[in-house]
Amino acid sequence: MLTYPAIRPALAALLLAISVSLAHADDLKRSITINGEASVSAKPDVAHVTIGVESTGKAANEVLATNSKTTSDVLAALKAAGIDPKDLQTSGFSVQPQILRPQNNSLSSSDDGPSITGYTVSNSVNVTLRDLPRLGDLLDKAVNAGANSIDGIQFDVTNQSALLDDVRKTALADARHKAEIYADAAGLKLGKLVELSESAGPIAGPVYRVRMATAAVPIETGSSALSVTVSARFELDE
Repeated sequence: MLTYPAIRPALAALLLAISVSLAHADDLKRSITINGEASVSAKPDVAHVTIGVESTGKAANEVLATNSKTTSDVLAALKAAGIDPKDLQTSGFSVQPQILRPQNNSLSSSDDGPSITGYTVSNSVNVTLRDLPRLGDLLDKAVNAGANSIDGIQFDVTNQSALLDDVRKTALADARHKAEIYADAAGLKLGKLVELSESAGPIAGPVYRVRMATAAVPIETGSSALSVTVSARFELDE
């Protein structure tokens, strides 16, 4: 015969087993997980471009001095064109030797080994322009000031958060719509939303191209697409 103290542990174990069983049954409740997608087209309002100066010569100190002078001229031209100093950031600087290597592998004397014939100095700056119609003229001014390397032009949209708010709602509505179709096809009803996650896609563009009216360097900003993908899990009811 069990005494009262012995009954309490047994009862506690039974209640725990029932609780675990119910939780397991809840985890196995039928559900559907599906993705919803939405995007919006937005006109870029800011540009990022890398502008650089590359100089070559025999003596490293002379090439460095020349490059520094030209780079200073380019920066002055950018500031004179209205670029705020906070939108100018040095992105790269290097001094590299120009090496002449022997034409054959048989070295008859020490003179046949690699030799330095000069140096290349590069200095580049990342520029952020917040007035896109002036981009072509800005590049023209930079080249006239001595810049000989321009690359990495990227267009961006500054008010992404405000634009994505509506896109998020549309993406969730898309997921719910798809889930309702599958639930109906299976003879079930769509229940409550129990899990939701988001994956915001990068800006993709251009979707279409718009030519900028400028007398300097022709630039086309096009249009960018802001996209959101959500993963939603809904319960399925009878």
